[in-house]
Amino acid sequence: MPQTPAQLLTRMRSVSPTSPRLVWHGREGRIELSGRVFDNWVAKSSNLLVDELDATGGTTVAVDLPVHWKTLALVFACWQVGAVVVPADADSEPATFADADIVLSSRAGLEVAPPRLMACVALGSLALRWDGPLPRGAVDFAAEVRSHGDVFLDAMDGPGAARSAPLVRTQGRTLTAADLAGLVAVPPGHEPGVASAADSPTLLLESGVDLLRALAAAFAVWERDGALVLVEEGVPVTDRMLEGEKVTDRLGTA
Repeated sequence: MPQTPAQLLTRMRSVSPTSPRLVWHGREGRIELSGRVFDNWVAKSSNLLVDELDATGGTTVAVDLPVHWKTLALVFACWQVGAVVVPADADSEPATFADADIVLSSRAGLEVAPPRLMACVALGSLALRWDGPLPRGAVDFAAEVRSHGDVFLDAMDGPGAARSAPLVRTQGRTLTAADLAGLVAVPPGHEPGVASAADSPTLLLESGVDLLRALAAAFAVWERDGALVLVEEGVPVTDRMLEGEKVTDRLGTA
């Protein structure tokens, strides 16, 4: 049975917590997040969602962000507080966010009408604040997230937050952990939940993979204690990169 987001985070904290789980190759360089560090970012982001944006169980969050390491941390934070994620297409108009309680966006100039709330997410790995004017009432994710706690105390981790909990809403469908886990082929490696670093997969996602498939890939890889490698658009995937990251499989846009 597929694991829930809460179970994946617990496993990241407890099984080889210093091993790489998420690697980002961007124009600014390479960023590596261990299981412990990723869990830390998720906890900080969860606390920001609750403290600054009033997120709670059942909140709907439109994620208007490209596939990025910060995006994955924010999506897992949404799930940790019990929110449902709605992926937005790159050309989505603000009107498509009408049913969302919160909008997370990296687009300059985007505004949402009350009562919806918004966080502007600067995607630079070392960005300390949003670049440019912040829309009225919006939260600056980069400027605020580091001040929030490293532990999220109200994680949706009980029996009721199990595999049947809704995680993603897209194209009229509501997807659970089981649905997500079935969207991509399972990479080679050991059985889920069985610790075996020797054959844990390392899956590289080529630029252009949509967020839904990226999230499905994260489930498939992380429940086998593997690593996910993300590549920013415009960054070439070289033999040196594949060898250095010990990539065992690749997921393209097809």
